[in-house]
Amino acid sequence: MAERQWNRIFRKNIGDVVLHLALGASIVLYGCGAGQSGTSAVSNSTSGAGSSGSTSGVPLLTLSGTQLTFPDTSVGATSTGQNITLSNTGTAAATVQSINVTGRFHSDTSLCLGTLAANAKCTMAVLFTPDQSGTLTGSISFATSTGSLTVGASGKGIAQTLTISTVATSLREGESTQLTAQLDGASTTQTVTWRTDSGSVTTDGVYTAGSNITASTTAHITASLAATPSITSTLALPIGRALPILTSSTPTQIDAGATTTLTITGTHLSNLSQLTINGLSRTFTKVSDTQISVQAAMQAWDFGSMAIKGSMSGSDGGSTGTLQLSVKTLPVSYDAAVRFLQQAAYGATPAAVQQVQQMGMSSWIDQQLKNPAYDYASAAGASYGQYYRNTQSLQYALRQRVSSALSHVYVVGGSTGCGPIDCGPFWEALLENDAFGNARTLLKDVALNPLMGAYLDNANNAAYPGIVPNQNFAREFMQLMTIGTVQLNQDGTSVLDANGQLVPTYTQSNIADMANALSGWKYALAGDLGSQAQVPMVMAEGWHNQGAKNILPGVTLPAGQKGEVDLDAVVDTLFNHPNYGPFLSRRLIQHLVTSNPSPAYIARVAAVFADDGNGVRGNLGAVVKAVLLDKEARKGDDAAQADPATGHFMEPALYLANVMNTVQGVFTDDQVRNVDVAMGQPLYSPPSVFSYYSPDHMLANGTYAPEAQLLTSANSVTKLGLIYSIFTNKQPGFQVNWKTSPFSNAASTDDFLTRVNHLLYHGQMPDSVRTTLTNYIAANAGSSINSMLPDLIFMAVSSAAYQTIQ
Repeated sequence: MAERQWNRIFRKNIGDVVLHLALGASIVLYGCGAGQSGTSAVSNSTSGAGSSGSTSGVPLLTLSGTQLTFPDTSVGATSTGQNITLSNTGTAAATVQSINVTGRFHSDTSLCLGTLAANAKCTMAVLFTPDQSGTLTGSISFATSTGSLTVGASGKGIAQTLTISTVATSLREGESTQLTAQLDGASTTQTVTWRTDSGSVTTDGVYTAGSNITASTTAHITASLAATPSITSTLALPIGRALPILTSSTPTQIDAGATTTLTITGTHLSNLSQLTINGLSRTFTKVSDTQISVQAAMQAWDFGSMAIKGSMSGSDGGSTGTLQLSVKTLPVSYDAAVRFLQQAAYGATPAAVQQVQQMGMSSWIDQQLKNPAYDYASAAGASYGQYYRNTQSLQYALRQRVSSALSHVYVVGGSTGCGPIDCGPFWEALLENDAFGNARTLLKDVALNPLMGAYLDNANNAAYPGIVPNQNFAREFMQLMTIGTVQLNQDGTSVLDANGQLVPTYTQSNIADMANALSGWKYALAGDLGSQAQVPMVMAEGWHNQGAKNILPGVTLPAGQKGEVDLDAVVDTLFNHPNYGPFLSRRLIQHLVTSNPSPAYIARVAAVFADDGNGVRGNLGAVVKAVLLDKEARKGDDAAQADPATGHFMEPALYLANVMNTVQGVFTDDQVRNVDVAMGQPLYSPPSVFSYYSPDHMLANGTYAPEAQLLTSANSVTKLGLIYSIFTNKQPGFQVNWKTSPFSNAASTDDFLTRVNHLLYHGQMPDSVRTTLTNYIAANAGSSINSMLPDLIFMAVSSAAYQTIQ
């Protein structure tokens, strides 16, 4: 090793050396370590060699020991220094002419060369640098003016182990990693020589894998000590192909429900084996190593962003990062549209959802308000099954849904003159025609309709002197159709008097006078009721009571008025009564949205009934819109804000229509009558003037649940049995083509469950339903999902969660 390099090593091991070189002065070295024991001396007497005379003027050189023993040291390493001290204890100076170090021992001999004054000493450190294993010996010899002095040296070299470490367990083409050479488990300052059979490695140990690797391989990287090439180590590092990277797409935004061709750019795309969009595998075309194309078919319920992810197969395979594309936001989300259609129509179909999404709820309602009513006077309209067929028409959806709600308020059943099958469609026609008109018109049409006249005994209801007319219609016109039995606040809560008691809206005396005011109406035509079911009754003045009538507290009709005038006065009185707005608003909310509306919800809708914004009272179209767009109605559109305590049960007829829309089944003829009767709700045949159930029916916990009156065990079992017969095409009057249903040809179990979740449950399918469907598919793994659709959808629509509109 060069003298300059050894000087650096000595300065490191010995430290700072301070020499005081002066005749007769001592040499003091600081930080030199402990010397060896024992002495060796050489003197040069002025009296001649061997003289035993005085040593005055004679140098006397001694060494601090005769043997240096070094601790075991790794081959190629340097030990700590062992000190040798040369002392001149004589009275004259001596000269150190040369110092010879042999073996694998080294020292900075310049520290002791030259003149050593009397009573002075010098110290130098000796280092051991073994180059092989085993015991190694050497010596340090001083040639002086008085003779030679020698110190033996020995030490044991320990074989070294060179290892290579790196944080990377494998690399892909073009990637780099820092390598570290360690000698016996510790970093070494010795110069290391690097080489590799694949890729490249720098002199400071940075390895870079090669490029254009077509298959996984292994790179062998070797390190060896420059000073001792025999000490070497080799690292085997697996090298794989580069993972594809997806960087961008054109276009950057896509439409929900649409199929869009995407051009995706990136790097190493030739290595791409699979591409998924929102978790579903998609076929793609490799254009180049930096470009691919793929068709992205988005589901209508997709929103927010679309996740595109690639992967590479093989032992070196792996996944790319995820490329996110935004999905164009429509005015209404898919799930919100499904939920809205369950309230405003008869369930969701893909076409209906798309219409609501594109138009927005408000515009969709506006269009529905403009759509004409169905003509039930036609030959087809008189068919019993036409009602159910119309539930599958987007043109009549909202109008028919509202008329259904009104039919629970303005109740007409069969009579001896015209049975429900024959005359029911005519009552349906009246309610649908008036569903979006003014409530006053509705009240007068109801009062003059011969079907209502026959049902509640107001047709041919004479009031001769001394004869009291039938009071049925007069009572129900107030109690069940307009103002109820107690006074109401505008939020639907009851008015209380000073004693905390309910305040009645009318008395029995008022009912009697109301009957007198409504007396004298008769059928317009001769013949049976069916032939004139749509012809308003006419007044027979001789049958009308001509006296004064106190129809409500504080409201008296003067004597001598004609029957038509009294009727208009009755209609105006009930229409303008403060109860009518909250009374009807609550009924509509219960049937369309929730059985338990808050007082604030009722008050907001009642305010629209009182004034539609244009100074008009009783605008039913505006009221319906207010019911459906109220913040309480729309709160559940966001699953995070959904309240399980809201909503209402589906009555059997509504459930049947929803299920058939869901599977896009067909009502083939009027044999639907056999199904709705069996389920406990025969169309147009309410069991009483209170309809099929009471709006004030409660569950045991005190919440309103009107439809629950029909949810008997017998009805439920029968209902589900009939639905399964329909699904398996064994029920006359119904047909389901599963091949064209929106659930057919699902790509996977997850795809099928996603469709059920969105189409049936507006994105809020319970975990229990998901588990049931998943387990059924798994238990029948040998069958296709298409073949299981009747069973799977039956299980989905049988759940209590589906049968509750929320």
